[in-house]
Amino acid sequence: MRLVNLKHLLHESRGVQRHTMICIAALLLMFAFVPMRADVDDCSCDTEIKVMANLAICIGGTNYVVDVYGCKRVGVAPTYLPAVCGPFLQNQYTNITKVCFVGVRPIPINPAATFSAILCAWDPCRTPGIMGATVGIVPNSVYCWTIFYPKCVGVDNTTGCIVKCGDGCCIIARQWTRQFDGTCLLTRSDKCTVATTVCNDPCVQLDCVDPVCCN
Repeated sequence: MRLVNLKHLLHESRGVQRHTMICIAALLLMFAFVPMRADVDDCSCDTEIKVMANLAICIGGTNYVVDVYGCKRVGVAPTYLPAVCGPFLQNQYTNITKVCFVGVRPIPINPAATFSAILCAWDPCRTPGIMGATVGIVPNSVYCWTIFYPKCVGVDNTTGCIVKCGDGCCIIARQWTRQFDGTCLLTRSDKCTVATTVCNDPCVQLDCVDPVCCN
């Protein structure tokens, strides 16, 4: 009986050790992929918010110019801020906190259409080199870019500005690839939402958009 009990205890001990190791590995993996709150959960910046781009955009066939405010990180390793919408390496993360039309603006300003137009302009296949984003010339070269913009915004048609309200955040992750014939194509696109919030009047809540681009 003692020998049988000893074997049984050793078997249980090995089982407990194995289970413990699996749990530790799972915890390490989980913490390795926890995004930084300052960059994801509230769509904010932990660096200085500034004009990132003076950008030509197209909405409904009409051209406009906007100043885009926020912050960006370039060449970020996935262990620093993991891809939120997909498991691919990111070349750039860009947070938009404010957009202001320069000169002529649509009346009324449609914030969803404005963010859609910005996504269209920030496309290294359509606009090579935009915001430093370039798809390499070697076949199968890729560029992955995740853009964060506020899900809850205030719109001032007098100043022409769209401003972040609350913590809601839309995330658009896209990947472009150089083809063997030299063409550049959008090969992956994901969108998701984090930290949904209730928008209080006069702020409005937006859907997370797929870009609808002018031809």
